[in-house]
Amino acid sequence: MHFRTLCFVTVFGLGLGSAMAQDTKYQQWGADTGSGDVDTLVQDLEKLIDQAEKDRAADPQFLEDLRGVLAGYQNPWSERLLYDDFRDGNYTGNPKWTVSSGAFKVDTKGNNIGLRSTIVAPGTTQTTGNVATDILGSLLSSQNTQQSTSSDPYAAIYTAVKVSNAFATRLEFVSGERRGRIDFGPYQGPSGGVAYRVAYLPGQSKDSLRLIRITSKGAVAIGTYKGALNLEDQRRHVIEWTRDRNGAMSVLVDGQELISATDRTITKPFDGFMVINSGGTYYVRSVTLDGSKT
Repeated sequence: MHFRTLCFVTVFGLGLGSAMAQDTKYQQWGADTGSGDVDTLVQDLEKLIDQAEKDRAADPQFLEDLRGVLAGYQNPWSERLLYDDFRDGNYTGNPKWTVSSGAFKVDTKGNNIGLRSTIVAPGTTQTTGNVATDILGSLLSSQNTQQSTSSDPYAAIYTAVKVSNAFATRLEFVSGERRGRIDFGPYQGPSGGVAYRVAYLPGQSKDSLRLIRITSKGAVAIGTYKGALNLEDQRRHVIEWTRDRNGAMSVLVDGQELISATDRTITKPFDGFMVINSGGTYYVRSVTLDGSKT
């Protein structure tokens, strides 16, 4: 059993045991759930707290504190880890982003305020992404070995932020051309060689949205949207992506779930978040990342 969960169960039991002052149907209970599953335990504890409140078997403030602890388990994305809408006119502070390849600009006027990048090279149509592994292999070190320009084959930008293994991210963007590819997601390590990615490929007749795992063994698509996505209407669109403690992931576009997959390969927290343009023009209006303190 998780140490924090064990402490929670122990304290809860001690609190109720000392607070019971009358004979009710609310009896002492054991801490062993049998399954060891945290989600099941959370549900059981919620029911017990409700019953304790009904039977007045514990101090109300104590029960309120327990509900606060429980909320952290029910919602693994309770902390805001990163937010940027680039309205301050830059990407160099609060939070600080670093360009490792290509060129980025912040537009502060017009219909597409936000972070903009354009790659004129032809976009990729690879299924799982040699582009992903090629980029990641030198992503965080390339800034020290070359001068990034708008003629680079891809544009990559990242920010160092501690990200819990369970996270929720939201990318609000405008896609300017029906070609190319944009990837985003959290990474691990100094080279970014371990990561999860969501990739959108404009203009593809199938597999236009992909959920990708990247490790030392390469890039693997663990979930795909089989159809086509045509988001090039000069309007803002939103990709939302959640991952829970059990590795269950969901990817939504404009509120509609298009990918659902589970992968437990990467279990440690992440070290940063990146956005990669490997073909086309994209305006990133905002980036939001929620999780828990690591």
